[in-house]
Amino acid sequence: MRRFWPLLLFIIIFAVIVIKPDYQDDNASKLTNTSPQRIISLSPSITETAFALGLDNKIIAVTDYCDYPDAANNLPKVGGFINPNLEAIVGLEPDLVILLNEHQKIVEQLHQLNIPTLAVKNNTLSGIQNSIKQIGQRTGHQQQAQQLLSTIQDNIDYIQQQTAGLPQPKVMLAMGHSIGDNQMSSVYIAGKNDFYDDLISLAGGQNVYQDNRLKVPSISAEGILKLNPDIILDIFPESDDHDYDLESVKTQWQSLDLVDAVKQNQVHIIEQDYATIPGPRIFLLLEDMAKIIHPEIDWQEKGL
Repeated sequence: MRRFWPLLLFIIIFAVIVIKPDYQDDNASKLTNTSPQRIISLSPSITETAFALGLDNKIIAVTDYCDYPDAANNLPKVGGFINPNLEAIVGLEPDLVILLNEHQKIVEQLHQLNIPTLAVKNNTLSGIQNSIKQIGQRTGHQQQAQQLLSTIQDNIDYIQQQTAGLPQPKVMLAMGHSIGDNQMSSVYIAGKNDFYDDLISLAGGQNVYQDNRLKVPSISAEGILKLNPDIILDIFPESDDHDYDLESVKTQWQSLDLVDAVKQNQVHIIEQDYATIPGPRIFLLLEDMAKIIHPEIDWQEKGL
């Protein structure tokens, strides 16, 4: 039995995001003097960003997987990340479609129909921050974007200040694996070219996986033992997006009793809706990770 399909879809999307080359959206600079009034978002992270920037009344449609904030559930749907419905998009007469760098085909199709687009890239933390800035500039919400970015940077700076000079434990972040038996088979983990790697570093740890050759590594139980992380973070989406038993997950990890993280009771399951969405709230995951990686800091006293 495997995790419910939204997480499997995330792994597929995640792999596409980190593997795809950069794509320049030549249409992004067009009509920049016109503030869009009918915006369609083709990614949960973009929808989250748009609402965070106060564009609520300008978003006219989102994807099937956009469910945050709650208001997004009430908007018309235009298909999924991999298969957006071009006919539905055109029928809504948008004056801007915001999508990801990976949507190259749909960008080209929309350009042929003279529909303005803005493609953003969010496979790294700097990419996420830049996408907030780009969306703010394109929609005339520069001030809101700057305020959001300032808040994010303040939190990053604070965590880095607190963890500066402390030991950096080896951290393995798991984002998908099989469940349903008592043995761990293979696990998808964070590589060296994504926002999870950035988060681990900012939280005061070091990614146990240091090989740059694989973008989204899949490793066996033997591979985990060889890496021998000090801390294991197992990322799950919110409970509505899965149908598994967390106790089975814990049992699986306990079967790897020769791994230091297991021996030291340092396997942590993080179950949050923001943990798999590379939008503004991904920085909440940074706070979660910092507390786990450096429990010796009194984070509550420090207001985190």
